[in-house]
Amino acid sequence: MADAPPATWHLIAFLGGITALAAFSTDISVPALGVIAEDFNRPSGSGGLLIGVLFVSYGVGQLFWGVFSDAYGRKPALILSLSGFALASFACAVAPDFTILLVARTAQGLMMGAPVIARAIVRDTMSGREMARLMALLGAILTGCVLAAPLLGSLLLVVATWHSHFLLLGALGAGMSLYAAFAFGETVRARRPERFSFGFVAQSTRFLMTTRPFMFPALILCFTFGGYASLGAVGAVVAEEQFGVGPSQFGLLFAIAAIANLTAAFFARRLLGFMAPRKVNRIGVSILGIAGLVHAAISFADPGLVAYWAAVCLYVFAFGMVLPVSFALALEPAGRMPGFAAAVVGMAYTAAATMVVFMVTHFFDGSHRTISVAMAVMAASAVAVRLVSWATEPRG
Repeated sequence: MADAPPATWHLIAFLGGITALAAFSTDISVPALGVIAEDFNRPSGSGGLLIGVLFVSYGVGQLFWGVFSDAYGRKPALILSLSGFALASFACAVAPDFTILLVARTAQGLMMGAPVIARAIVRDTMSGREMARLMALLGAILTGCVLAAPLLGSLLLVVATWHSHFLLLGALGAGMSLYAAFAFGETVRARRPERFSFGFVAQSTRFLMTTRPFMFPALILCFTFGGYASLGAVGAVVAEEQFGVGPSQFGLLFAIAAIANLTAAFFARRLLGFMAPRKVNRIGVSILGIAGLVHAAISFADPGLVAYWAAVCLYVFAFGMVLPVSFALALEPAGRMPGFAAAVVGMAYTAAATMVVFMVTHFFDGSHRTISVAMAVMAASAVAVRLVSWATEPRG
């Protein structure tokens, strides 16, 4: 196998692009969900199934691609997953009915292995502070894509039809697959086919579940992401029903929160220039704890829009710091199995987000309290994990 590639600007752009692939694929289609349902003569709420099946299939597919890339290398895994993603996207664009569209969308999610592989590539080539700094940069790119995706999706609906969303995703997948085939250097030095087995998965799972440097940051990441997921679940509804902010104006509110996230990622990257990742993570979790206290307080009050959204942005800022650094810390002890470890973390925070979204939508009362309680509870849980980690750290 080739030596690990240097972190050139085009490689960083490529890693950023494939890291953001899942989020971009989800968010670009959000403005078109109602239009798609109408085109196929389905109830307006049916469009949400396109998000649901993508979310579930992506969560399931992560484990396969993580193990496959550990066994056969990152390059073949990228080529196969990105090519499959492109074909599934084109199938979505030409689907003749809603059922086939759902099947193609499910295949698209199963083929979204690139984000997991990207994080494994970072672990292959870096460690410690350098790895955490690149993770923070990839997090900033991810945030930029999340911000741009719904805006681009809305623009495409003005100049074309919803089919253009999937054609664009297919073109992106094909282009990234070509880069992986002809410009990307393999980062796994030797193929280990024996790792593509239940035995390897079981052994690796036992190792990760009993390794505290993996478990503690992974749990912190899951709880932090769970609180953030509550915003995506009912944030737009709260803005409209409690504060009178329409869908078009909510885009501006979302942009403010995204900028807070982006700022946090760059702030974390700056701190990592002279601080150890564990210290930066401690700062991020401390800010998260403050955000949790603020949300606990306003859950008993009736704040105005400015005060409420400031509290949301504080949580999102902490999330932007905690996510990349916790991911880097969790992958640090996974030198033999970074693909599998990244997949386990990805599946865990996907499950946490799904659970929180279910709870938030079930108990939603039309006010801000549901989000604030979720953020307060998730922040308190993350802080508790950090305190347990500190209390049980080997000393001396």
